[in-house]
Parts: sequence; structure tokens; C-alpha cells
Amino acid sequence: MEQDFYRDFKGWVFNPKTCEAVIMLFDGKTWRYIHVLDPMWLVNCSKKDIECLFFNKIMYYEANKEQALRYQKLVKRHNERMEKKMAEATKRARWRLELGSFETNQTPIESEERKIPRWSKSMDGIKEKYEWWINEGRHERKRMLAERAEERERKRKYRERRRNMKE
Repeated sequence: MEQDFYRDFKGWVFNPKTCEAVIMLFDGKTWRYIHVLDPMWLVNCSKKDIECLFFNKIMYYEANKEQALRYQKLVKRHNERMEKKMAEATKRARWRLELGSFETNQTPIESEERKIPRWSKSMDGIKEKYEWWINEGRHERKRMLAERAEERERKRKYRERRRNMKE
């Protein structure tokens, strides 16, 4: 089965005489045709080809609707499977990048809870991280830095008082 024909794709029809789907391609100079005798052959197409076939419905005569839709249904199922795989891959990638919130039964780690958020170059270009930083992260950082400064000042005053008591 030819791969990456989506660039030259012009349409596809069901031929009732030969009971096959014919994919029509035009590269600007010549017409080419891919004859698909069995719907399962479409499984060998690339992802872009499947999307192209999915969005461009097959043309057929009403009398041959059932046979023609076998090709369309296979493309639809194959496209849905690819979408599910892409959704799973995206979920795993988000988990790796810590973009999503996932339920956990772990107790919080105190040192991690007190960690002051920072903007890093690794977050550049990630829309969710940028929105989080603008709306919450930088404000949380300012608040936490102020709390630490207050804590340091309180400890400094306490040490100073103790020093004065000893003298």
C-alpha cells in the first residue's frame, strides 16, 4: 500500500463494477489511482493518510452503500484507535512533565511543600505552566519569600534578646 499520499489526494470512490475503493491522486501533472480491493489494506496507510480518508468521505451509489461504508467504517475505527493511543501518550507525557493533577495516596513531604516555586526555561512554551505561573506561581513565591523573611527576622530578634540577657 502506498504511503503518504495525502498531499496529492483528490477523493475516493467505491467502484461497483470491481467492488473496490479507488483513491484518486493528482500531483499537478498526472492522475494516479490506488485500487483498494480489501478494506483491511487501509490499515497499512500512514496516520496522515487515515486522517485524510476519515475527513473526506467515500463517494458511492446508494445501491452500494453497505459495501462502500465498510471502507469508511474501517477508517473511522482505525482513526479512533489512533486517537486513543495519542490520548494515552499525551496523558503519560503530561504525567512526566507534571502538568496534570493525579490522585495519590502519599502524604506530603514537608521539604517539598515548603519549596518556593521558580520559573525555569524548561517551562517556556508550555501554555498551562505559563498560565499557572502568572495566576498563582509568582504570587505564591512572593508570599513564601515574605514568610521566610519574617521567620528569619523573628529568629534574629530572638537571638538578639538571648544575647542581651546573657550580658
